[in-house]
Amino acid sequence: MADFGISAGQSVAVVWDKSSPVEALKDLVDKLQTLTGDEGQVSVENINQLLQSAHKESSFDIILSGVVPGSTTLHSAEILAEMARILRPGGCLFLREPAETAVVNNSRVRTTSKLCSALTLSGLVEVKELQRESLSPEEIQSVHEHLDYQSDSLLSLHVTGKKPNFEVGSSSQLKLSLAKKTSPPVKPAMDPAAAKLWTLSANDMEDESVHLWPRRRTGKREVKGSGELPAQVSLWKLLPGRRFPLCQLPLPRDASLQTGGAGAPEPQQPQ
Repeated sequence: MADFGISAGQSVAVVWDKSSPVEALKDLVDKLQTLTGDEGQVSVENINQLLQSAHKESSFDIILSGVVPGSTTLHSAEILAEMARILRPGGCLFLREPAETAVVNNSRVRTTSKLCSALTLSGLVEVKELQRESLSPEEIQSVHEHLDYQSDSLLSLHVTGKKPNFEVGSSSQLKLSLAKKTSPPVKPAMDPAAAKLWTLSANDMEDESVHLWPRRRTGKREVKGSGELPAQVSLWKLLPGRRFPLCQLPLPRDASLQTGGAGAPEPQQPQ
């Protein structure tokens, strides 16, 4: 018999059903009690009474089900979920069950992949196959009698699964490390000479070198100083020897803001 990694002081549950030979069950329990010692505990549960046994959560380190020699136990989804519930975090389930090697529609006996999937859906992790072997003639007869199932493609499958290291619904406080906020990047300083050249301020409006020249476009010709409200004016900055256009500003449609008549001086076009 495999020791299933059982050590002294652990709490172990053995699940059996009507197909388990009584003498084989007693022999298994005696060996487990030797492994767990006086400080350990071995509980024996019938699979049909497991849901009514009212075990507390996290009661067992290891659960053995269907491993009694000669057993042909089938495990429902409810039984697997209950086993996962009463396992302690980090505890293991060792299970043995007849399995089909071929896909059979509406079969009570699952294939290897479906059995492993059932353990995963029950909440176990690290589910894997440990061993597969042929059924003995006595076990085949037990399948016929206790499961009312006949097939020539059955085998005995040993699988295991582990409960995660936490209880479902448990919570713990997370330790968060908040990084210090970084200061925003500093914009590079602008060259004062460039800022003065391209910036228009209130002082520039009083500068004698700033001129507003109204221009009205009529087709491709420009009529200057016509006495009518110009569509836009051009703002020029006069510097020694050069003129630079600053911007073109639209004027409001207000008769009181119209320019003078024909007597207004003609500004010189920029070079």
